[in-house]
Amino acid sequence: MKLAVNYSRPTAALWRSGPVAFDLFKCPAWPDLAAEAHALGPVYVHFPLRVGAGIGDALDGETEQPANWRQVEELRALTDTPFVNVHLAPQPADCPDIDPCAADPVTANRVAEKMIHDMAAIVRRFGADRVIAENDPDNGETLRAACLPGVVRQVVEEAGCGLLLDLAHVRISSAALGLSPVEYASLLPIERLAEVHISGVQLLDARWLDLVRRAAPGNDRLERFAGRLLDHLPMTAADWELVTWAFARIHAAVWPRPRTVTLELGGVGALWEAIGQEAQLEQTIGRLRELAW
Repeated sequence: MKLAVNYSRPTAALWRSGPVAFDLFKCPAWPDLAAEAHALGPVYVHFPLRVGAGIGDALDGETEQPANWRQVEELRALTDTPFVNVHLAPQPADCPDIDPCAADPVTANRVAEKMIHDMAAIVRRFGADRVIAENDPDNGETLRAACLPGVVRQVVEEAGCGLLLDLAHVRISSAALGLSPVEYASLLPIERLAEVHISGVQLLDARWLDLVRRAAPGNDRLERFAGRLLDHLPMTAADWELVTWAFARIHAAVWPRPRTVTLELGGVGALWEAIGQEAQLEQTIGRLRELAW
């Protein structure tokens, strides 16, 4: 089990200053940035792929075009990327005939079938043992039915792939669905656990919006989340409580041991660097290392 951290200037500085408490960088699927990170140390790529449009393929969540599989293969060859990750994230625009807030059994099955159809093509291309599906947050961007733990289980089991468990997404979705995080996580296909993502979840209130506006003037990317729970922020007591519970399950062999655990605090660009500063990252990485290992 290796510990990865989002690549950024602060994490690169920590790596250079050494010794470091993490094993590799996690990097977006940007070739130049992946090469930059790889020049420092081991790196794996997290792809922006998503399924659920029902087109028999994945979409690139950054371009909203069908996946560029040639680039995926090239980035995997360049880096230490064991899996092709896919987000279970159909958007309202993908399915205009489906109520985005519906969570009834009929809707849940329709949404699951669309994701299963798309996942099948990816599994055929790479093999089920090289594909992992990530639970998406119920934050208004993804169809609610896709965030139901039973739907996540149905898709992963039908595809035969692994699970990328995002614990921050567990917190967001469980709050939206009226479940506790432990209840929600326990309903997921944990027996297929391959990777874990960790970050803090906080309400995007006036304090955070002010930081966003000062750090990245003109960047309104996060404005639409105002008043809602957002991940990739500093850890809170509630986040540590869930992470502690999850690792207790892993250490007790109730859950499988994942290949990689990734801290998704901060990232590339002025906005995410302001959120994930070097001292805070070092403290969080150290605590996570002690807890997980």
